Amino acid sequence: MATSIFSIGQSALAAAQAAQATTSHNISNATTPGYNRQVVVQSTAGGINYGYGFVGQGTQVAEIKRVYDDFLYKQVLSSQTTASSLDSYATQISQINNLIADTSAGLSPALQSFFTSTQNLASTPNNDGARQSVISAGQTLAARFQSLNDQLTQSRNGVNSQITSTVDTINTYASQILALNQAILKASGGSGVAPNDLLDQRDQAIADLNKIVKVTTLPQDNGSMSVFIGNGQPLVLGNTISTLVATTATNDPTRLQISYQTNGQNVLIPDSAFAGGSLGGILQYRSETLDPAQNSLGRIAIAMATAFNTQHKLGQDQNGNLGTDFFNVGKPVVYGDTGNSATAAATATITDPSKLSTSDYKLSYDGTKYTFTRLSDNTKTIVDPTAAPPGTFPVTIDGVTYAAPTMAAGDSFLIKPTVAGAASMSVAITNTQLIAAGTPVLTSSNAVTDMGIVTTGNTGTGVITSATVDKATFTPGATQTYTYNSGTTSLALVPPAAVTVTTTAGVTTTYASGAAIPYSAGATVSSGGVSFVLSGAPANGDTFKFSPVPANTGTATISSGTIDSTYTPLAAGTKLAFTFNSATNQFTPSASVGAVVVTHADGTTTNYAAGAAINYTSGDTFTTAGASFKITGQPANGDQFYLGPNTGGVNDNRNAQALNALQTANTIGNTSFQGSYSQLVATIGNKTNEINVTNKAENARLTSIQQQQQSESGVNQDEELANMIKNQTAYQAAAKIIQAASDMLNVLFTLGG
Repeated sequence: MATSIFSIGQSALAAAQAAQATTSHNISNATTPGYNRQVVVQSTAGGINYGYGFVGQGTQVAEIKRVYDDFLYKQVLSSQTTASSLDSYATQISQINNLIADTSAGLSPALQSFFTSTQNLASTPNNDGARQSVISAGQTLAARFQSLNDQLTQSRNGVNSQITSTVDTINTYASQILALNQAILKASGGSGVAPNDLLDQRDQAIADLNKIVKVTTLPQDNGSMSVFIGNGQPLVLGNTISTLVATTATNDPTRLQISYQTNGQNVLIPDSAFAGGSLGGILQYRSETLDPAQNSLGRIAIAMATAFNTQHKLGQDQNGNLGTDFFNVGKPVVYGDTGNSATAAATATITDPSKLSTSDYKLSYDGTKYTFTRLSDNTKTIVDPTAAPPGTFPVTIDGVTYAAPTMAAGDSFLIKPTVAGAASMSVAITNTQLIAAGTPVLTSSNAVTDMGIVTTGNTGTGVITSATVDKATFTPGATQTYTYNSGTTSLALVPPAAVTVTTTAGVTTTYASGAAIPYSAGATVSSGGVSFVLSGAPANGDTFKFSPVPANTGTATISSGTIDSTYTPLAAGTKLAFTFNSATNQFTPSASVGAVVVTHADGTTTNYAAGAAINYTSGDTFTTAGASFKITGQPANGDQFYLGPNTGGVNDNRNAQALNALQTANTIGNTSFQGSYSQLVATIGNKTNEINVTNKAENARLTSIQQQQQSESGVNQDEELANMIKNQTAYQAAAKIIQAASDMLNVLFTLGG
């Protein structure tokens, strides 16, 4: 029996030693990442039946058990990968949020400064300083667009760098997990005894990998762990690992993607497969925020430069020429897939910047039909030449026109309409004289009566005075030439017409058409509504030519003229006249006026051939040869309105005013340049706030789960200290058992002696 007690004491001593060693191990690893608290699990060693009952044989250590909750561990993994993704996203988006919203370094102050310069130009269009200010402000604005784009490009390059380094890190973790799997199998040796520390190390490696990319695990029967990433791509499977590589996208040389190697080939893993971890966060940032932001900035640059150019080309510079492009405008970027056929080609041209989106597009061809896919929402536009009716090129989608491409079945192109807009924007002119502040045409009406008297070549002393015109009887555009004949002392009228003469004595005589008109110095001569007094001594052959232009007497006014892109500069001296006929309520154009299009208030139009009388309604807009004007009010019979070239209009500011008006015009969809940029700032700002709020909540959730996990699996120093004292006491008690057994044996030995 003493021997039995001795062995029982030994078992108790061994158990106490194991417990004390385990407690010490816990204390020493209290701060080791991923360490799970271990406990000694004891069981009875059984008993021996002595007839009167079973006498116990002591204790035995059944196992050293990890205090591990798989459910909590997976909860931590799930929350950790989400938090890491949000951390990564928040870091990236905060940088561009601070960039574009900066009140001094953002786009808004540069836009404001540029349009302030156009306001100054409109105030002083002939001032060289104001003109130079427009060019300088334009260069500053273009430089600001380029600077913002450069920083977004740097962010894109940073994403590529992170992808490269992250892929290397993932491969390192894969090798580490594989090595730990092998070590665990070797350590357990098929005995089923868990190598706790190795399991902790593997779990920690998986947790660290999970911070980079979302991980899914699958325990194997032999104790190894299979690890999957993304949407189920195996990373560690049995004794093999999948090596990841960062590869350039086949359709975009500026973009890195992730592939895995198999049989010597790289197989692409879509970005959308990475939904968590820091890698998923930067990929999500790139697709959700960076791409649209850079495209949106480019769209603003393209829309602004194009609208300004369009209006500038409708103006007139100081040299009297039509305006040219003020800005250089970016063009769409088209990338062909690396697997395309050798002759594959596609072109894209921006034709309506106001309809541009911030999306990229994919053009693919299956051998029968062409499919355009807007990548932001997967909207498809199909051009099928075999359909009824057949689809044809060119085709315009979201403001971009595509010519017929050259493609073989399976070819594809990536089209980025606006990505280069900000980078490519620059000022196209440096000469201040080329700024088109004026408008090439001028409109006018007869404000005063002009008798148009011409006496060139006369040698006598005949003088015309008191010349008037009566609009009621005058035929608009008519001319009268009186020629003096000294032999008959008479006047002849061409073209012939009846003439009334009233002498200074008050005698009035009417002479028939074609009859000689006796000359009486100081007499009043009247014909066809034209009256005048001729005095002095005309010489033989002296002529007096009248080309009267009576002043308008109605209430009608003509607007300032404008032109469109079809305008052909009018020759110097050209005067397109429109004369009103009250009897027919029509305008009669002069012979030099071509076809006229009249646009009515309701938007409808009426076309008139050259020379045709034009029906008049107040407020109608007249357009001829690319020039337009509007007449409003009620003209009187014979009232005339003119359109002509703006000769020497260096002080004209009409086009400068039109350029300045672009600041508030809805040129991008239903908003202005500033409005569109404000939308970009708001979108990035709201997304930043959303990510930060979500990130804060997820990190709080992660902390809560980690605390819950640590409360169960973590090492509590106070608890372990108590266990150490308990184990020490148990060890001392076990020693007493052995001592008692030894004393009993000594007694037996003494009795035997």
